[in-house]
Amino acid sequence: MLYNYLIIEDNPGAMNNLLVALKPFQDMNCLGTAKSFNEGVSKALSLRPHVIFLDVELGGDNGFDVMKEIRQFTSEIPFFIMTTDFDRYAKEAVNKEVLYFLDKPIDPDELVVALSKMKKKMSNLQSQITIKNTEGHYFVELKTIQYIEAKNSSSIIYREGVSPMLVTRNLSSFECILPENFIRIHRSFIINKSFVQMINTTNKLIRMNISTENTCSALLELKIGDSYLEKVRHVLLTS
Repeated sequence: MLYNYLIIEDNPGAMNNLLVALKPFQDMNCLGTAKSFNEGVSKALSLRPHVIFLDVELGGDNGFDVMKEIRQFTSEIPFFIMTTDFDRYAKEAVNKEVLYFLDKPIDPDELVVALSKMKKKMSNLQSQITIKNTEGHYFVELKTIQYIEAKNSSSIIYREGVSPMLVTRNLSSFECILPENFIRIHRSFIINKSFVQMINTTNKLIRMNISTENTCSALLELKIGDSYLEKVRHVLLTS
């Protein structure tokens, strides 16, 4: 998926630094930039980006007022990633439901975290993802994916009632884009929580109720990796 973004930033140097930091991400598409409150609101409403990188201080204006104005005039609310030199805005950013708060200058590792969070949130709003294999692009309903298995640098997607699909995409890349209903339980497996029948934390295994191309229903047991056990326990037993 291509994620469209808009930058609202009044400092040319900071804007250029952010554009350079985002350039390596081929799935991020810049729709435009804005340097002021009015220009930012106008472009946000006309371009309808998925995410807006928004400076907290825009000359004499405030980035939080930009958010408020945008939310008043559209039902398609973008995600907001705030950028600033001042830590004092962090609490307000959280209270205003900002997706992520980035300090300037932009830390590349923090930017990766922010974009991963945005992509997760986007996935939660979608019912399908686009998967490419040797035949072409497939539109796969998320609810049909039972689990995904790593196979060298590729992955095998197991879906309800159909044959497995081999794709040239590693498991880590799926981990970044799949919604919260999916959880990695092992270096070789990501599962859909909807198909979990039982978890045994002592023996570190999960039992899933799945269907394949040739069977109506079957039970499958997968091991939980040691380094994933606590996260799996928390997600499945406390959520």
